[in-house]
Amino acid sequence: MRGDGIVYQPSSSRFWHYVFWVDGQRMKGSTGETDEERARRVLQRKRDATKRGDEVAHEDRVRLGDLRELLVRDYERKRNRSTATMCSTFKHLTAFFGERARAIRLGDRVDDYIAHRRETGAAEGSIRIELALLNRAFRLAVKKKKLSARSRPDIELPEEDRKAVRRGFFRRADVERLCAHLPALLADVVLFLFFCPWRVGATRRLEWRDYSATDRALTLRPELNKTGHEQEIPVDPEHTPELMAVIERQQARRRPDCPFIFHGKTCKAPRFDKRGNRRPCLGDFQKAWNRACAAIGMAGRIPHDLRRSGVKHYIDAGVDPHTVMQWSGHRTESMLRRYHIIDLDDLRRAGKRASDYRGPGANVIALTGRDGTPPSAKATVPEPSQAHGKSRVA
Repeated sequence: MRGDGIVYQPSSSRFWHYVFWVDGQRMKGSTGETDEERARRVLQRKRDATKRGDEVAHEDRVRLGDLRELLVRDYERKRNRSTATMCSTFKHLTAFFGERARAIRLGDRVDDYIAHRRETGAAEGSIRIELALLNRAFRLAVKKKKLSARSRPDIELPEEDRKAVRRGFFRRADVERLCAHLPALLADVVLFLFFCPWRVGATRRLEWRDYSATDRALTLRPELNKTGHEQEIPVDPEHTPELMAVIERQQARRRPDCPFIFHGKTCKAPRFDKRGNRRPCLGDFQKAWNRACAAIGMAGRIPHDLRRSGVKHYIDAGVDPHTVMQWSGHRTESMLRRYHIIDLDDLRRAGKRASDYRGPGANVIALTGRDGTPPSAKATVPEPSQAHGKSRVA
């Protein structure tokens, strides 16, 4: 029947070969059989497997470089800002496997890759990210019908290094002490990141057009947010006096040639990225940050700890988690829980509440008999003389 394919025996081989077409794609190969009838049965199985998606035409031609290109196009379609970071991370994969490595053969070498990266001193988190990118590339290849589902390897990611998970945070008193050892501009940045737990990169790119004095609100544009969603927070002296004070001080420092809310001491000539966006004027302040942290005895902390600290501060203040997510921009409760660190002081307060708690109050209802008399009341026993009349006189 037309479209079912054919089997044939090339003059250069003793085996029968097959060829058929599915969705305009030609599938061909050797059946490995010398008998024509058995070769036809192989053809039938190959054709059925292709229609189910278990086999894809020319999937053995897909290379690791092709997988990377699928990722790049997917990132560009979603307008992810981390395309360059992804390509930089993917270089570790191509350096080990090779640009021309066949995709269907990579699964057998994943364990060797993990061992190689550990030998070179790579962190467990970095290895997880690299393998997650590879796994995502395979999913895209299956979705685009470049590979069959059965050719996608089962990549098991290394367990997360729990020791590497950062759990450092600042209390409000710590932030105030830290600001005392920072220049005025950086102190305002630190206060802003504590009371508005946004990411440092997004804060650097905030512009005066994002602040509305009429609405008394500050808006984080979608293109500045990692999640791609818009956020809005109130900035007024009644509800957020600390943020209002920061904005007022920045207005006093505002430069007419600089659109950013937070800027350096001197704004240099404007610089632009590949997309034509102006780079923020506030540069890296790691050195000043490290000196201030060391001065208050909290060396080793990073600016991103302020985001974690701000989330904890709001929850400790009694703000419900759903509202805190609107402040911080977290999209899932699981990520919010990860940022809300429980320390020893929290456990002490919990233990004190448990110790002071005496259980629910008693709510006992007294039961009564039919005549209204409590059943616990003892019945009055009549005197013998009353119950049996006058006593006999002997």
